[in-house]
Amino acid sequence: MRKGKIIGLSAVAAMFLFAGCSGTVETGPVPTITPRATVTPAPTPTPVVIEEDKTEVVEESVYDTKRFKEYYEKENELPQLKVAYKELFTVGIDLLQIDVTDSKRQAIVKNQFNIVGCKEDLSPNVIMDYDATVASGDLTRIALDFSGADVILKFAQDNNLPVRGPRLITNETPAWAFTKGFSESQVTTVTDANGKETTSIDYASSEVMLLRMENYIKDVITYCNTNYPGVVISWDVLDDVINSNENNKLGYRTSSGWYQAIGEEYMGKACEFARKYATADQKLIYTQESLDDPGMQKAALALINTLKADKLIDGIGIQGHYTPNGSNVFAMEDMFKALAETGLEIHITEFYVSSIDNAVDDASKTKEELLARCAKRYKNLMTLICNMETKKSYDIVSFTFEGLTDETSSLNQPKDYVDIITGEKMHGVQTISYPYLFDEELNVKDNFFAAMCDATIKGY
Repeated sequence: MRKGKIIGLSAVAAMFLFAGCSGTVETGPVPTITPRATVTPAPTPTPVVIEEDKTEVVEESVYDTKRFKEYYEKENELPQLKVAYKELFTVGIDLLQIDVTDSKRQAIVKNQFNIVGCKEDLSPNVIMDYDATVASGDLTRIALDFSGADVILKFAQDNNLPVRGPRLITNETPAWAFTKGFSESQVTTVTDANGKETTSIDYASSEVMLLRMENYIKDVITYCNTNYPGVVISWDVLDDVINSNENNKLGYRTSSGWYQAIGEEYMGKACEFARKYATADQKLIYTQESLDDPGMQKAALALINTLKADKLIDGIGIQGHYTPNGSNVFAMEDMFKALAETGLEIHITEFYVSSIDNAVDDASKTKEELLARCAKRYKNLMTLICNMETKKSYDIVSFTFEGLTDETSSLNQPKDYVDIITGEKMHGVQTISYPYLFDEELNVKDNFFAAMCDATIKGY
């Protein structure tokens, strides 16, 4: 059995998995300016062979008894997630730049996971370069900056870690990318008396937007495949296009900039473009959150089956965003069975369990209480997943955690909010959450052991 050596108590390694028209085409002048500085393509190095650390080996019996926490407390070393679940699925982690530039975080990643993602540093709102796009004068192509993504892609390449590609067409696309003239001035936001914001965009024609979409998908895929050949093994082409609360009979997220600019045609077109430029062995995935909700599931399955019939997708990504008292296991079991009937691959993406359930109630709880109920939920959900997977009720191909340490979670980033009790507008972190497997000092949490179905942690 492969070993799971740790670097020390405070630099512990590891994480675990889940227990989301017609019209005239506008054109611009041929650029005559000096192009912006571009990222030098990364060389294609000889693959680095990761040598096994043979000095300490986790006892095989630990994986059988599942008394991981007791073993860690005694031996000061963690079992490896990728070993514990090697017969079920690959175990991954979405990385930030800090995770690959800090030596202790690097050690955790390499020790525990056998697949990675870089959804933040390859997301549209990060790599789309406004200034360079405006300067180019080309109204059909968005200039891209891969400097942040390069850090993670190079790390993955050097360490033989396959990468799950990012969400290509997503609601996180910046508003200026949809405007007629690539102009932030063509995006206006109005706030009413109740604090509700409404954004208006002077949209480019659907013809231009389809050209921008194709060029964007082409440029991202081509850049990664040229500079990091064989590293990216899949692409999350479409993300969260269903929102059953928007009074659309098909359940589409009509508020999406892509929908507003192109119409429902954009969904199939995005997949067509991805299929055109991806390599034959790269999987195309549709990802969606709240698939355990019957309304969301019905609408998503209708779209998924249409895309499958046209051979435009290979898998479904279940965005695993959960709370302590959220979705019940019966709804989730029904979800997996329904998705399995499509015959497509199943991936769990962006998984975490937030310790936040209700802002008022949470504020009265101690950190220990929040941590305990979060771990309980991890155990509960993971037990369900493992039981169904073991029985081969369905086949999960990969499982990816959203992040490595709590302080990097979006749930813990300051933002504007309204205090539920006073009604006062505030800015900051309303309630600290503990969604990941390690804390800010890389100390392992009970979430980790619970996610491994540790025998000493209760799920109910």
